[in-house]
Amino acid sequence: MRVSSLVKKEYLRIALYVVLAIVILGYFRNTVRKGMTDFKVVHRAATRVLNQENLYNFDDGHYLYKYSPSFAVLIAPIGALALFPAQILWLVGMCVCLFFILRWSKRMIMGDGSPPVYLYLLTLLLTARFWVREFWLGQTDFLMLLLVFWFILSLNRGKQVTAAVFLALSAVIKPTSLVFVPYLLYKRNFRLLGYLVAAGVVLFFIPTLVYGASGGLGLFTGWKTIMSASSPPLIAADVNQSLFGLFHRFLTGSSEVNVLNLGYSAANLITYFVAAALFLCLLFLHRKSRAAQNGLVRQRETIEYSLLLIFMVLFSPLGWFQNFLSSILACMLLLHYLFEVGFRDRFILASLILCFFLVNFFNFETVGRRLSDLFLALSSVTFGMLLVIVSLAKLRLSRIA
Repeated sequence: MRVSSLVKKEYLRIALYVVLAIVILGYFRNTVRKGMTDFKVVHRAATRVLNQENLYNFDDGHYLYKYSPSFAVLIAPIGALALFPAQILWLVGMCVCLFFILRWSKRMIMGDGSPPVYLYLLTLLLTARFWVREFWLGQTDFLMLLLVFWFILSLNRGKQVTAAVFLALSAVIKPTSLVFVPYLLYKRNFRLLGYLVAAGVVLFFIPTLVYGASGGLGLFTGWKTIMSASSPPLIAADVNQSLFGLFHRFLTGSSEVNVLNLGYSAANLITYFVAAALFLCLLFLHRKSRAAQNGLVRQRETIEYSLLLIFMVLFSPLGWFQNFLSSILACMLLLHYLFEVGFRDRFILASLILCFFLVNFFNFETVGRRLSDLFLALSSVTFGMLLVIVSLAKLRLSRIA
């Protein structure tokens, strides 16, 4: 390739990043002014900790604080800031988290090698609906996911104490990251699990440093009460794209797309069965990893980690569609594979294209509120993620990774 062609490609890439930066800056300005409603809940909880006030109050209405008391205490310093500068700080933090999530995903797949041109951009495009929504709401998934990646990287380096601390911290934000525990049990990593229990006990008692022993335990009682009362009515909500949401909408008569009118217990039983089957498939694929040629990925267990990150949302009783931000590693891996084979794997190429349309095309901005709600009720995002899971399984069964 001539030097002039290379220069033109560099100019094109720089131009694309400049346009992307301008769009993001404009979007962020609007986000701080009108959005970040979920962060406002977190900020309010932080200020309540500083004033030793109750975190869980039904008078908060829709904007209940549903995270753990320990998380509120850990992020209490941000409550010392006024809301606007706290929003700016949180927004910058989310950008930093996304940067490292992308970088560490690439490292798990390729090591220190240079990524294919536009790999990052295509990964962001494929997962756009998730991270855009996360930024708009000011959610905590970026931070939680970064801690999970820290856990994986520390585990791969043999730093088990550090890995346990990071996994425990991620579980303080959202306990869905504990989906890694059965996998660690299967691998008989009992030492790390012991460290995880110890770290969890320490984090559990952190609220007592502010509220005292009885006050701290009272907060956990309030957390349980809030979650028990507010979660069940939301399971069949269209934004819930977990397996629970899928089966409760289709099987219990809780929405307009129901087909069988089963009871809630039957729907839960089916959900548990499918979740167990998917987890057993993961263990089966793990056993097949020994036969993989392993020329595609740097770390042999990248497919297992990709699946577990998706399972964090898929197995959750309340897995909002934007929580599938955790699929970044899986999407980058599949895109990297397509680059390596020159996009000749038609099955995976077609699966990713269909996944893109199921996830990103049928949104409010594209098709309007009515159609967007309908496709969410039909679990379009869930089925898109299932296509990603099937594609990852194909890579392993084909002995490619």
